[in-house]
This record gives sequence, C-alpha cells and structure tokens, in this order.
Amino acid sequence: MKFAHIADLHLGMRIYERRIAEDQRYILNEILKILKKEKPDGVFISGDIYDRPVPPEESVEMLNSFLAQIHGMGQDIYMISGNHDSPERIDFGTEIMESAGVYVAGKYDGNLHKVTKKDEFGELDIFLLPFIKPSYVNNLLDEDEKIKGLDYETAVRMVLEKNLPDTSKRNIILAHQFVNGATRMDSEEILVGYVDAISDTVFEDFDYVALGHLHKRQSIKREGQIYCGTPLKYSFKEEKNEKSVGFVQMGKKGEVSVYGIALKPLREMRNLRGTFEELEHGESDDFVRAVLTDDTQVPYAFNRLRARYPNLLKLEYEKTKDYASLLTRDVALKVKTPQELFEEFFEKCTGRGLDAQEKEILGECINANG
Repeated sequence: MKFAHIADLHLGMRIYERRIAEDQRYILNEILKILKKEKPDGVFISGDIYDRPVPPEESVEMLNSFLAQIHGMGQDIYMISGNHDSPERIDFGTEIMESAGVYVAGKYDGNLHKVTKKDEFGELDIFLLPFIKPSYVNNLLDEDEKIKGLDYETAVRMVLEKNLPDTSKRNIILAHQFVNGATRMDSEEILVGYVDAISDTVFEDFDYVALGHLHKRQSIKREGQIYCGTPLKYSFKEEKNEKSVGFVQMGKKGEVSVYGIALKPLREMRNLRGTFEELEHGESDDFVRAVLTDDTQVPYAFNRLRARYPNLLKLEYEKTKDYASLLTRDVALKVKTPQELFEEFFEKCTGRGLDAQEKEILGECINANG
C-alpha cells in the first residue's frame, strides 16, 4: 500500500500581513497533479489544516475543493486536527464522510480512531491522533484521577496506552506533536522551554509515524518517523529548504520505504542584500526581504523598491543601530548641548561622526532655531 503524506497547510495564513491565498490555491493544485500521477491508496493530512481556529470562508472553500478532488480520484483521506485548528470544526460531518473514505479526527474524546485496511500482506491499522494537550487528557479524567502538572509526553503516552497497537501487524499513526530531536523554524509556534516536546520512543510501536507540526521536512532518528513539512515556505529562513509531497510505501511487516516529490511554488521566499542602488536595478515577483547595506537610510526606500519587487514584504538596514536604547538610556542629558546630543545620535545611527562641514551646518541650524 502506498500513501501520500502532507501537513501544515495553514490555509488562511498571512505573511507579514500579506494574504497568500493565491499561492496556497496554486500549491494545492500542484499537489493534486502529483497525486493523480502517483495514484496512492490514501492521503495523510497531519494537522494544521487552517492557520486559525475560525478560518476565512475562502480557506474553507479551498479545502472543500481540495478534498473533493482527492476523493474523486478514488483515494482515501485521513486527516487530524493540529494546534492551529478548531477540533470541533474539523470534526464536523465526520460520521457522514467516513462512509466515503474520508476519515477525520478533530477532537480527542478518550478514544483513538483506528481504520483497518487490507492488502496482499494482510491487515494494516491506521491510527488518527489529533493534537494533544495535557488539559485534553485531564479533562476526561474523574476529579480524583486528574494529574497535577501533567506534561505533554505523559499525556500522549496515556492516550496510546489506552489504544495499544497490535505489533504483529503493520501500524501507522498520524500525529501532530513536537518530537525531541527535530528542528524548528521561526514560522512555527514555539512554547517557552519546549515544554511541549515528547520523546521519539512514544511512537516506537508504529511502523510509520506521519507527523505534522514542524515546517521542515525531516526524519526523527529512524526513517519511519517523518515530518513532511509545509507545502509552502512561510519564513525567509526557509529560503533554501525544498518542499515536497511525502510518500510511504508499506510492504510486508518491517518493510517501509519513503520518498518525496518536490513542489515548486508560484513564488519563492527570497533574501536580497546590497545597497539601494544595487537592488534598484534588479527585479523579482517572489516574496522578498531586502537588507540594505547603505550607511544612511534612503528616503521612501520601501515604496521605491516595491516598483521593482511588487511582493516586497520586509525592508531592513544592515547597519541600523538600536534606536530604542538611544532614546531610553539614563543619560545626564541636561549637561550636553543640543549639538553634542545630535552628534552622538548621528554616530550611533551611522557608525561615523560628523565631518567639519556637517558640524558647521548643524550649528547654524541649531542657532537659527534658538
């Protein structure tokens, strides 16, 4: 049996307040082209379907169309909620959809949803584990059973202990958790102290672990524990990361092979660096972060560069100093003249002092204004 593995669609996401619905619709269509060619038996969607609990109407319509087209190709769908999703909304209509081969686990209700499939090698169990917080598990316990200080790993272990897989069979689990040893990106939600981290040994009884939550494609200690990553880059630090649709081929017990097929986005995330004059001579339709190396700030630089880079999202100066510290420092301001204060401010901002002519002009301006 062969399955496709995607996750973290984050439909409805904005990057630096820029809507990217066009890019998300494009990449979903690219995924559909790959699914049509590869013809997997089913598609895993491992959480963070939407970017927020109440998604915009456009995103709901986008997902509806995407799932309908997968179903139209005769491929089963297995989907769980992530930490960005509303479990109750993801669960809507699940009992009806299951009869059409669409298996969804949005809210954890004390039972782990299991789907059993058969092929020439026998039965294969697919477990759907939606995103788990310790509070989700505690809320299902009686008052005298609740565990004070319950952590993420213990919570997930408690869920799995109630739903132990038959290790004589092949077992797959979809999960949306942070597994220790994985690399996080700056576009992800990070809890202080990584309190949400769990050990990779939690899933040791499963032949393949279809993970969602982290945005970079990676395996955890063994090939069978895979974060497929996001289908799009949601951070400029991901500029060089390759995105793909993951696939897992399940042979007989113990035989698991994985591979990915690259995805090409409508627009890349691109970091550009140089002087304003250098960048002004280039052009790109990609999402751009520009870092200017000029000694001084260029008037209206953002709007002027937008003419060459219509999807410019961020503009920075490489030599920009910490202006806030200049304004909030506890300095004996009264003992310094206006000229001395400005000269110090200018040097902190530009890295150089005023020359003789600049000092003379500054003095004339100060005198003219009293």
